[in-house]
Amino acid sequence: MADRPDFNATLTRLTEELVEKLRSMGYPRDAAEMYRKCLLINTQGGKLHRCWTVLDTGKTLRHGALTEIETEDLMVLGWLVEMLSAGYLIWDDIMDQSETRRGKPCWYLREDVGLMSINDGCLLVSSVFILLKSHFKNHPAYHDLVDMFQETALQIELGQGYDMLTASRKYGGLKEFTRDKYDFIVEHKTAYYTSYTPMALPLVYLGLATPKNLKELYKVATVLGQYYQARNDYFDVYGDSSSTGKKGNDVQENKLTWIVLEAMERCDEEQKTMLEKYYGSQVDEDVAKVLALFQQLNLDRVFRAWQEKKLALISQAIDDVDETEGLDKRIFEAFVSKLDGDGMKKVGVSVC
Repeated sequence: MADRPDFNATLTRLTEELVEKLRSMGYPRDAAEMYRKCLLINTQGGKLHRCWTVLDTGKTLRHGALTEIETEDLMVLGWLVEMLSAGYLIWDDIMDQSETRRGKPCWYLREDVGLMSINDGCLLVSSVFILLKSHFKNHPAYHDLVDMFQETALQIELGQGYDMLTASRKYGGLKEFTRDKYDFIVEHKTAYYTSYTPMALPLVYLGLATPKNLKELYKVATVLGQYYQARNDYFDVYGDSSSTGKKGNDVQENKLTWIVLEAMERCDEEQKTMLEKYYGSQVDEDVAKVLALFQQLNLDRVFRAWQEKKLALISQAIDDVDETEGLDKRIFEAFVSKLDGDGMKKVGVSVC
């Protein structure tokens, strides 16, 4: 079984390979070293949730009988998901004007980085396809793996774009916030690359990506993504930044979130007027009024009740999975256990 040192050793090898590739293209040494720093800082410090999901899914599908080469290949694919994620999170932090990521200042806020971080994000995403070619070009599923990463990138961009549009001060405010719009953002920005892609990649790699299996996977992954994002929305308001590693700013950024939708459904007219007035404000006193309203509406308790119901729906969705073509419902159970770690029954810390 791979442990964290094995993953770190794989990342070290991939990093050296990428630096050597850039140097072979004439990229100056100081720039290549800055790239190395960017890659290592932005892919480490988290729980490697997506990385572990790729490997654990492959092991489950193979009933624990992965070869050494398959294990290494799946760890590489796991790191490629982490690199893709890192590139988009750099951009996400810039667009959201976030201050911290995984307990440290966001990459773009470093004095030696600034807006150079935009290009850094591009390099991280390009690195995914460099490594796909060097490690899998002779694999029978190479083109399908490339297609999956390209599709994943597009899905993230669609979700991120709509997330930014709905948060725009010119969009129309809370009156334009709906559950359908939120679901679109969650499905594309979160569910696809957080739950679907890390479990679909092993199916593709191992030759099990039948249309039925991918359809079954997408169905459950979407529900898992909804749960994952609602948790993140909850932690943005109620989480301890020392545990989550990120200072919440959804209120200030006028974000369409699970929390604000629940608040809107429970507000009386006076409360709704107040929420519309102060939600999206950058003024600390205004933000405090919004957070106080959330407390009045008992949204902490509302979330915990919703969580229990959602977990029951997830359990039912997993039970209904068709395994006749090689899919194994245990991959979904393992995914949820990574989130909550104690039988899927408690609110834990953020894992993104």
